[in-house]
Amino acid sequence: MREPASKLADASSFFIPTPMVDALHQCLEEWTQCGHNGGLVVGESRQGKTTAVLALSDRLTNRDNQIIPLFRMHFGRRDVDSVRAVFGKIARSLGYQVRRHQTSDELQEQISVRLAEAALVNDDRKVVLVVDEAQMLSLQQFDVFSEIYNQLFDFRINFVVFFVANQDLFQPLAQALLSDEYRYLRDRFFNNLTFYYGIRSEKELAQCLAGYDNYPVTEDERITATAYFCPSLYERGWRLAHLASAYWRHYRERYGVPLRQKAWGMNQFIRSTNLLLMDYLPLCCDPADTPMLEACIIKSLGAAGIEPALAQLFKEPADG
Repeated sequence: MREPASKLADASSFFIPTPMVDALHQCLEEWTQCGHNGGLVVGESRQGKTTAVLALSDRLTNRDNQIIPLFRMHFGRRDVDSVRAVFGKIARSLGYQVRRHQTSDELQEQISVRLAEAALVNDDRKVVLVVDEAQMLSLQQFDVFSEIYNQLFDFRINFVVFFVANQDLFQPLAQALLSDEYRYLRDRFFNNLTFYYGIRSEKELAQCLAGYDNYPVTEDERITATAYFCPSLYERGWRLAHLASAYWRHYRERYGVPLRQKAWGMNQFIRSTNLLLMDYLPLCCDPADTPMLEACIIKSLGAAGIEPALAQLFKEPADG
């Protein structure tokens, strides 16, 4: 088999533009340009929320098409449940070395200066911070972002915070934020909500597969992913998007319906499609060989780990 092209050498980092990412970009840009202070992006686990946010890093612009700087940070269960821990996490995400003796006030000052300086690249004096895994925060820790907002307001800087969270795990926080006690947080950062989904239809799947058909993988950007790995099929007019109907049917019948998945997570889709394109389809040379093409699909889906391996512990062993 051919050696992977440079842009696909690390399949785990492979990213293609999708209608879901485009919709999220449009939504966040509209919120930003309309003067909102923030919003909440929620979705199920492994749907590709983090990857989608990373793809927006250099794409948010104001109405004059000037770049709005975007910084990203994320939280984990190991993070300390304190206000200072949040200040420290933000400071590190902005490139600062955080020392043990630094107070929350000192860290806040560093953060505000860094964000204010970044905002000066556009006439709106606007900067965006994306907080990933926001369901890991406590209600008291959300005050950190309100404090930074207030200080930047004094600097005449427009600070926007987008929180990204697991839909189910964020619900207890959402319930608390609906109370009068936390109205100041809700009105500032949580008046906007959008849902991020994986692939929910054959049409969306076809659009994602077309991303491979159009994604250049060589240095001169003359050869696409599909052409590179499946030259025999490609030269005969075949494209990966042609498999959308069969691909969607096998996914739904074998995994989507049995596992009660509301959408096909982008992580699972990318893993399965990389296997399909790089390992199995190169063995097929005839675009009219439907049984062979469908066998490649079935093999790729089975090897992608869509069904949790741990579920096998609860199955009865086969006879014999």
